[in-house]
Amino acid sequence: MGIVRSPLCALLPLIVMCAGRTAVGQTTINPDISIIPRFIIHADDAGKLSEGRRVFSRPEFEFEELEVAIQSYLNPFSKADVILTLPGPDLEAGKLGIEEVYATVFRGLPLDLNLRFGKYRAEFGKLNLVHPHAWPFATAPLVQERFLGDEGLNDLGISASVLLPTGEVYTKLTVDLLRGSSVAGAAGISDTSGRSPFYANSARLMAFFPLGDFSDLETGLSGYTGIHDPYYRDRFWYGNLDFKYKYRPSSYTSLTLQGEYLVSTRRARQNPDFIPFTDASGNPAARTISASGWYFYADYQFLKTYSAGVRIDRAASPYDGGDVARGAALFLGYYPVEETIGIRLQYAHTSAAQSVNSIALQVFFSLGPHKAHPF
Repeated sequence: MGIVRSPLCALLPLIVMCAGRTAVGQTTINPDISIIPRFIIHADDAGKLSEGRRVFSRPEFEFEELEVAIQSYLNPFSKADVILTLPGPDLEAGKLGIEEVYATVFRGLPLDLNLRFGKYRAEFGKLNLVHPHAWPFATAPLVQERFLGDEGLNDLGISASVLLPTGEVYTKLTVDLLRGSSVAGAAGISDTSGRSPFYANSARLMAFFPLGDFSDLETGLSGYTGIHDPYYRDRFWYGNLDFKYKYRPSSYTSLTLQGEYLVSTRRARQNPDFIPFTDASGNPAARTISASGWYFYADYQFLKTYSAGVRIDRAASPYDGGDVARGAALFLGYYPVEETIGIRLQYAHTSAAQSVNSIALQVFFSLGPHKAHPF
């Protein structure tokens, strides 16, 4: 995520003040401005022993992130989104940064083409499009952490999407040309050479199926490729299959089932720590590494303001298919009064180099029209 330097920080109040003025050609006077802070209290038993038994640490109260969303239609043909974030855990020393800033042209182009350009979350899979405050759980699945990094697939680029003529089935194809600056976060090797990143590409084909009066199904097939090692110019390929099923018989109850399966392959001559791979004789040798990961969750909304769910996931390391981590989580959510505030309680168990149990209580709220709801 890019860091906003002091000049931009100084201009932010001016941007908000100027929002009340009428801009030429805009259809709205004021943009929608929302502020969503997120906090967490968590404890775990990683490496903590007492009389030969593992015990939970003292709960830590941390600031996770503050998100500022500024959104508006530019004219009847386009709109713009600016997402600023202040990351935790140090609230006082943190700096406001740009998470997303992009414009979308959704009307007026040939073939009803939609065009997006700027810095944005690319359409790779389903969860990558969703900000963490809108997840039903408190922590990211292992496959997201290991293959896409903390920031996900969020890059400078240009995206084109078009609806395909598939009758009653809503089908959309999206193709992105990306600068490639997020590849290091996507389980790549950090580029310290100072050269411009190599371009990356992603694409997603999705289909939406109405299954009846109360249920719908969305499926997606995604691909992503880029240069993960800028020194040897080694390339990686990701393929991803996702689905989301939702059953909503009333405004008080719903059931959501969602999952993704990611496969990857890469040619590599060194690991992310710049340690060369060698053969049996100790000579430098290139490797073709295949790895995969997946997650699945079920989330049941009941009594309108409560939800409960379970998530299971598994992910290998992108540079070692035999280094496998497994996880499971139980979560309970409370979203009262138009879901302008959310409280989540989560218990998770992760098994990798060691087994870790964790408990987290996450609290977040929304000031403005961009609600902090997970549904």
